[in-house]
Formats: sequence, C-alpha cells, structure tokens
Amino acid sequence: MAASPCLPSHFPTSSETVDRALLLASLPNLSTPHFLAPIISSAATATRSRLVIILFSRLFNTHPGTAQNVGFASGQGVSHSEHWDDVQRLLTFVYVQATKVAQDMGKVLMEVDVLLKGMDEDVQEELGIGMDIAFRVTGSASYPPILFHHTC
Repeated sequence: MAASPCLPSHFPTSSETVDRALLLASLPNLSTPHFLAPIISSAATATRSRLVIILFSRLFNTHPGTAQNVGFASGQGVSHSEHWDDVQRLLTFVYVQATKVAQDMGKVLMEVDVLLKGMDEDVQEELGIGMDIAFRVTGSASYPPILFHHTC
C-alpha cells in the first residue's frame, strides 16, 4: 500500500519539532479545559516558532439556530460580554499552558494564538498556510482525549 503524501511517515516526538503548528479541539462548555493541558503542552513542546490553537464550540456560534440543523441541542451561542469572565478564564488557561512550556524550553519568541470558533463558522484558509502539522483532539472531559497528527 503506497503512503499518502499527506500522511507523515512518523510523528514528531518530544525531541523533534516543527516550525509552525495548529491545534484543533472542541469544547463542550466554558469551564476550564484541564483535560487539554497535556495536549497543549505536547503541541507547544513540538513547535518552534508559532502555535495556533483553535477551540470550537457551539457556545461560540455566531448565527442563532444554525447548529440545530447539524444535530446540536442548541444553536445559540453565548454572549461573550455576559460570560466575559468565563471566556477570559478559558483563553487565559489555554494561552498560559502553551506559553509556559515555550518559556521553560527557552522558546521566548514563540508566537501563541488562541482562537474561539463556533461550529457554524469556517476557519480562514490563511490559518493553515505555512503550517507544518495539525494536531486534532477528539474526546472530552468525560472521555480521555486522543491526539491525532496530520501533515500536508
């Protein structure tokens, strides 16, 4: 069976790094996602210069009712201003997890971006340009998360 050009022959290990990476994960609620901490740490460890973390949730939906059409119980996103403290806590937790690893490894200039996206939004294609690898997380706080690597 021939190897696919988009599937890596091996994945980065703790001693290997890529220059730029995406980390994609979904969130069931606005509580602090402690279950993502080891995955964020792994992605930050394997990245040299830029890590973009995109968190998807129906709670960030921009168009009321849209997600209901694709099987979600509620398509309405939460008001970011009404839930400002929860959103800030979420963003801060994720950002600090990644930057702490970068600082501890001496990568003080590593860029870390954390984006919140609704399930009814497309991700801008430009975010993937120049990325060396994408880490995709499946699972939740109830189930152990699984990290998938993908390069193209």
